[in-house]
Parts: sequence; structure tokens; C-alpha cells
Amino acid sequence: MEIDDRTKAMKNPASVGRSQLSVKISRYLETEITEGRLKPGERIPSESQLTEQFGVSRNVVREAVARLKSDGLVESYQGSGAFVSSKAHRRSFRIDHDELSSMPKLRQLYELRLDLEVSAAGMAARRRSRSQLAVIQAAFGLLSESLATGQPVIEPSLAFKRAIANATGNEYFKNFMLFLTAHIFEAASFEQRILGSGALREAVLSEYESILQAIELGDPDLARRAAWVQIINSAERNGLRGLQGWEVTRMTSLGETYAPSCAAPVLAVRSPSRALPADACDCHFHVIGDPARYPFTPHRSYTPPQASLAQYEAMRQKLGLSRGVIIQPSVYGYDNRVMLQALREGGKDYRGVVVISDQVSEDELLDMDRLGVRGVRINLIYKSGVEVSDVATLARKVAPLGWHLQLLIDISEFADLHETLANLPVDVVIDHMGHMPASVGVEHPGFQDLLRLTREAKVWVKLSGAYRFTSLRQPPYPDVTPYAKALIKANPDRILWASDWPHVCISGEMPDDTSLIEEFFEWTGRSEAILRKILVDNPARLYGF
Repeated sequence: MEIDDRTKAMKNPASVGRSQLSVKISRYLETEITEGRLKPGERIPSESQLTEQFGVSRNVVREAVARLKSDGLVESYQGSGAFVSSKAHRRSFRIDHDELSSMPKLRQLYELRLDLEVSAAGMAARRRSRSQLAVIQAAFGLLSESLATGQPVIEPSLAFKRAIANATGNEYFKNFMLFLTAHIFEAASFEQRILGSGALREAVLSEYESILQAIELGDPDLARRAAWVQIINSAERNGLRGLQGWEVTRMTSLGETYAPSCAAPVLAVRSPSRALPADACDCHFHVIGDPARYPFTPHRSYTPPQASLAQYEAMRQKLGLSRGVIIQPSVYGYDNRVMLQALREGGKDYRGVVVISDQVSEDELLDMDRLGVRGVRINLIYKSGVEVSDVATLARKVAPLGWHLQLLIDISEFADLHETLANLPVDVVIDHMGHMPASVGVEHPGFQDLLRLTREAKVWVKLSGAYRFTSLRQPPYPDVTPYAKALIKANPDRILWASDWPHVCISGEMPDDTSLIEEFFEWTGRSEAILRKILVDNPARLYGF
């Protein structure tokens, strides 16, 4: 490549700093690419050629090329050099490096990073596979080594962020995050200059380690908060206080005060088109007490209306159900008083599933067991005070009682589902067919994992809550039918049915319970044998009726 006037103007390194030189070199190569002098697939000049051409060190050239790689303009192939990416001419959005010397512009970049990187950390915690986690861990190892030895940390820190972006499982999000990391150089370069302090290096390492640990746990809430702290602190180290008004000391659960009111259930129901078998069981419903007597937790996702056991029994008898399982709703957190009182009132025809912390005593568990409690619920969709990291701990705690774990999860957002659940020391029950959006499709790896777990008798699955993941606003929900039928076919001995009454926190039209059970008949092909398995035999085995 010939050296034109633009190149000659850059050949005096004494006139500009290293960071400015790397920006100018990357900008020069970017122009060559975008104006077509370097075409997609062509190799860019080698490191030695660029070093000689611009009269700079190899480190300056490497930093310039790294910018282009992060920007998606250049791809590297080991042993072959760097080549112009086939996607190099598709960009429209850009961030001007020169502008980032302005503090207002740098603040805007940090504000963009705050929302995107916090979201990426949460998505990665939920979705990362074991292989993606290994890449994140390896990137953290390199970053840790660089910090410990005083080596440059810019590229290792960006590699860590790129690994997290890749683990989001969202191609568009990942590509934008990869593009964005190219523009963290300015902030990272500044931060690098102040990392001479051993205490500061330890603080930075601790921030990244917190993100890693949350992703290892698979805990999206912890991951979001850890990423939030890291970016806020990084901004402050660059002289930017009060980013978006979100000081670290003000940080709480994201959106914790938003708890919209729910519609009441349809109380007048008609008898179904066929009689249910004797001892038919509804394996999932809630009782909601008077909030003046039993206050809701402030850390909830919705505000339900009262729904008494007497109201439920009127509906139950109309449908022809004989038994029921009362599930602790997330709005009460660890306060199980309403559910336990309903068990006392309901007697032998009812069982219960509670929400507990790892601090609950053995005596408390035994008292609950005597009342008919047979499981512990872990709710990972609505705020409930329980996190994914509690799964193994709670499983060990309730195993001596013979209880099960009931999981409310979106299986399309839960990485390594089979590996996580297959070897727990207790039975596992999956709420609402895995709560995966029906639009995703039955071939999704998460649903295929659920089918495998069901076939292997590693889990029980509730056919319930179709309105929670359908794409439709009112019953029937034909887009849910393939999921229900696939689960029944996988292992009818591990399938349960539930009304999910009083149908809290749904976005579509409030269904009546007769329509829901009629749709269940269709899922079973109206087979008397399958109906009896799902409504009678399976609940009796799991809940001990």
C-alpha cells in the first residue's frame, strides 16, 4: 500500500500520544475499507508493514487493529493475519472516537453501556451453556493474570465482555455488544493509567469476579447488579459521578416497586362435557387472603385480588374435582400463613407447596409436613425472594422429608436444564409446561431437554397456565397444543394437570375454568386411561393422597 498524504501527516509520533496514534491508524484503515480500497476478504497490511509505514511500535499497531476487530471490520485467522470482514460495509450506527475526549460524550457512552451490559450479564446468567461459561471463565483468568502482573488489561477486559455477550444467545444483541466494546478503549485506556495502585487493581478484579460468580450460579439478578456496580465504579474512576442518577448506594432490586393489580377470576363456571374420574386432582391453585391481615411483600411483581378457599371449592365442585394442591404464591414471599391455614381448613383432600429460605428450622419443616406440605417452590420468573442458586441448597434441605422441588422457570432461558436437574436428590416438578413462549417452537433445545427429562422420569410436568405462554389473547390456545401433546407422549406417568386458579398476573382475557379443562381433554385425545393417569394416579403418587 502506498503512503499518501494522510499517512505522511501521521508519521511523527512525537506530535501525538500513543492512544491518539492508534485511533488515527485504525481510522485510516477504516477509511481504506469503507471507501473500497481494501475489499471484503482481502488481507490488511501486516503488523510489520504498518509499524514501518507509520513509524510506530507494534503495540500501537496491535491496539489499532484490535479496535477494527472489535468494530467488526476485521477478522483474524491464526497464522494468516487479519482480513477485511465480509460484513464491513453493513454498518450504519457508529461512535466517533474523537468525540469521546469530551466528558459529556463519554457520559453518554457510559449510559448506553449501563443498560446494555447490565442486560447482557443477566441474559448470560440465565442462558449460558457450559461451554460458553468455560470461555467466560478463561477470559476472567487472563484478566486476573494481567491485573496481578501489571500487564495491560484493556484487551482481556474486552474479551471478558465479549464472552458474556456471546452467552446471551441473541445474535443481534451479541453483535451490537461486540460493536460497542470497540468503543470502550478510551475509558479503559484512562482506567489503565490509574491502575498502578495495588488496592485499585484488587477492587477492579473483585468487580469482575462478582459478575463471573453470578453467571456461574446462573443468577440473573445477581449478575445484573454486579455488572451495574462494575460500570458505575468504572465511570467514577473516569470522573463521571451519578451516572443516570444511579449511585451505587441507591441500588435496589430493579423495578421492585411495580406491582400492577390483577383481574379477579370468573366465578360462575359450567359443568364440563364429561365427568371427571373419582379422586381427580387439581395440582396447582392459590389462596389469597385479606391483605389487611396478611400483607403482601413489597418486593412482588403483581397485586392479586382476594381468592378464598370457599370460592375455590365452589369452582372445584362444579368441575367435578375431588382434591387439590395449594401453592404458595410469590406475593407472600416466605410468609406461608395463608396457605397453611387453608390446609388446616381443607383437611385430607388438600396438599401444599411452600416457599422457604435456607434458614427454616427442621421443626418448622416437620410442622408443615404434618399439615400436608409436600414440596418447596422456587419461582424464577416473578420476584419471590428465591434465586436459582437456591435450587441445590433447598433440595438437600427437604430431601429427608421426601418433599419435591417445584420450579417456575422459562426453560428457553435456563441453560443446561438436563444437567442441572437430572441428578438432584429429590423429585422435581416443572410448572406450566416450562413456561416457554409458544412462538419459540417445540424444537427449541430447552423444550427438548424437558422432553428428555420427562422420558427419563427425572421430572414431573404440569399441564397448566397455557395463557401464560400462548401468543393468543383468549382460549382456546391451539399454539400450546403441540407442547402438551409432546409432553404426554414423552411419559404420561409423569404428567399432572392444574387449573392455576385464580389465574393471577395474566395479560390476556381471563379464562373460565371449564374452557381450560375442555382443552385439556383435547390434549389427551379424550383417552379415559390417560385422563385417569394424569388426574388421579400421578397426583396420588407424588403428593401422597
